[in-house]
Amino acid sequence: MVGKRRLTPIVLILFTLWLSACASAPVQPLAFNAPPWADGEVSLYGVQDRNGSTLGTAYWRMAQTPEGWSQSYALNLSGRPDEGDVLLGGDLRPLRSWRENAAGRVETEYGSDNVTIKTTPITGGDPQVKTLPLQPDTLDNDQVLQAQRALPLADGYGTSYVNLVPATGIAINSTLRVVGKETLTVPAGTFPTWHAEMTAGGSTHDVWYGQAAPYPMVQYRNRSSGAVFQLRETGTDVNVDALPTSAAASSEFPAISTPLLLSTALIQLPLMLIFPLALGWWIRRRYGPGWGIFAAGALTFVLSQVVHLPLNYALGLLGGGRGVALWPLIPMALVAGLSAGICEEGARWVVLTFFLKRVRSWAPGLQYGAGHGGGEAIIFGSLVLINLVTMLVLPSMGQLSAMIPPETMDQIRMGASAYWATPWYMAIIGGLERVFAITLQIAMALLVVRSVAERKAIYLLAAIGIHTAVDAFSVWSIQTLGVFPTEIGIAVMALGALWLILRLRAPMTPPDAPAPVAPDRPDGPITARPLSKEELMRRIEESKYE
Repeated sequence: MVGKRRLTPIVLILFTLWLSACASAPVQPLAFNAPPWADGEVSLYGVQDRNGSTLGTAYWRMAQTPEGWSQSYALNLSGRPDEGDVLLGGDLRPLRSWRENAAGRVETEYGSDNVTIKTTPITGGDPQVKTLPLQPDTLDNDQVLQAQRALPLADGYGTSYVNLVPATGIAINSTLRVVGKETLTVPAGTFPTWHAEMTAGGSTHDVWYGQAAPYPMVQYRNRSSGAVFQLRETGTDVNVDALPTSAAASSEFPAISTPLLLSTALIQLPLMLIFPLALGWWIRRRYGPGWGIFAAGALTFVLSQVVHLPLNYALGLLGGGRGVALWPLIPMALVAGLSAGICEEGARWVVLTFFLKRVRSWAPGLQYGAGHGGGEAIIFGSLVLINLVTMLVLPSMGQLSAMIPPETMDQIRMGASAYWATPWYMAIIGGLERVFAITLQIAMALLVVRSVAERKAIYLLAAIGIHTAVDAFSVWSIQTLGVFPTEIGIAVMALGALWLILRLRAPMTPPDAPAPVAPDRPDGPITARPLSKEELMRRIEESKYE
């Protein structure tokens, strides 16, 4: 029998990963120094794509006001003008902001308790007004790059804040971490800088700030799009009335990234679409449980999402800008993990208890877990395939593109550029992550099977706890440590889950199983030792799939 002590190594692995993650988390509160910039300062930037081609220009202007500071900006990238202003208080927290571009005008008011966002479409019509609760340490997305100059940057420095994107109404838990010193040469000169990583959601960008006052933003790199902002000139006498013209908006779609295409088609998609089916076939061939149990596991995942997705929306984890999504990162991650754990493990328990009563041992549980994790992988893999096909088809749209508004086509091209700019190894990581997830799903499914078979809630609670820890670690780590540490942590957890799968192979003993009794014989009772309950169950288990 698998006792509580045999779950200890899994708990220790998860606990160790969590402690090591928390030890490297940014712990310093968000606190700005006195503004380092002068009244009337302008910072002018040239913007290039990842290939070094000119995209356009951008500038920020700082102006003192009775309330604090006005941070106005203007971007002209690929022929698309974009401008706005953020009014900051004396503590550099946002008071009001506005932004105008091809999509329309967005006006934001930061109150004492709430944020009001008014969006007016460029095509006219009634404005849309959205009110959100104001989370502590909220910054306007359009102030972040320049306002971070006033942070006490130094070796090992890190802080966190909530980045509110008015255009979408989404508030994102974000972090800034100094990763080292670098000396950069840009058109404005050579600067000793602090290299920092900005992480928001699942994306990480790079920014370099001068080490000497007024600590200018020397360079910024958007890892997703590949766009790079480099400082050309800064001071109170910079003339922005005669800026160089930006490149005209391109009517061509970006070139296909062959490495990304090959890694997606040859590695990611097979791991997401073929591997789950191959695993189900191997389990059926090796141990006996058939495709019906695999399909039941996949259906259980789908049914769990019928509750999971509405619950996440009610909590604010979906839709953004409210509820739990505005909590500090660690409690938000724990709630997100617990939501997944309760819904998925709860769905397994309901299905196994009331509908799938033939799954009461290790081999059927193996197939059931493979179906649950495999169904999830196949759904995500199908989305990856649809996305890939769409990106391959877009350049051949031909005359259909003439029927789409120009600003919409620009957004489609930008989306395609971001897609093909994705590093090729991210596709491989995405495929491997599904393999790790399937391993974890099988381990958790076996715990629930044992909970139902032996009528012991401890195994169900263990499954929920492991699911919560894995998902919470993923949510927290992707926003603080980045992609590679997150996937390494999940890989270690998957190895622990594999160990647990093998340990859970011990026979399951129903609580009401009768003790075996030796039958009577004409010449007297059998003198051989009666089988123990565990031995009987083991023999039944072994003979079931012979």
